[in-house]
Amino acid sequence: MVRSISLPHLQKVLQLLEQAYHSGHRIFIMGNGGSAATASHFALDLAKNTIVPGAPRLKAISLTDHVPLITAWSNDTAYEHIFAEQLANLIEAGDVAIGISASGNSRNVINALHLAGRSGAFTIGLLGATGGKIKDMVDAYVLAPGRNIEQEEDAHMILAHIITRHMRQVVTTYAQKLALAGTNGQAN
Repeated sequence: MVRSISLPHLQKVLQLLEQAYHSGHRIFIMGNGGSAATASHFALDLAKNTIVPGAPRLKAISLTDHVPLITAWSNDTAYEHIFAEQLANLIEAGDVAIGISASGNSRNVINALHLAGRSGAFTIGLLGATGGKIKDMVDAYVLAPGRNIEQEEDAHMILAHIITRHMRQVVTTYAQKLALAGTNGQAN
């Protein structure tokens, strides 16, 4: 399954995340069900497992973790707004919004990615084997090569770990560069 992941597509995702890190922007991650759990885990890993002394921290936020706000938006408007309404308060040009969706058709993820794009943020999809509607609307995506939702969700978690390890190396390299320049955590 892992060998079937498109390396050019993954590289484009990595480039957007590197750009966000180096420009001090945030990464917002969202999904439903098992993808919500992956979004939480992914944000945790990016925020904590990439910390390197002497380098700015990577700013990753899961939009699936604020249950009171999710239920408020769901109750007061509709479930399809739970992520877009959170992003409306936070998203800025240059940020990255990652939608995780096995179907690629989750209305609440689509709405949030639309809002992010209109705000000048970059959009990424971690999607199921066919990509759904999200595939055609994001700046970058990776398709999970699974044959069912369980395999696709497994692939998304593997991708989250691959991306985290890559971003840890990006931060480590940047810390080394800053140390050599004597700037101790100040971006150039």
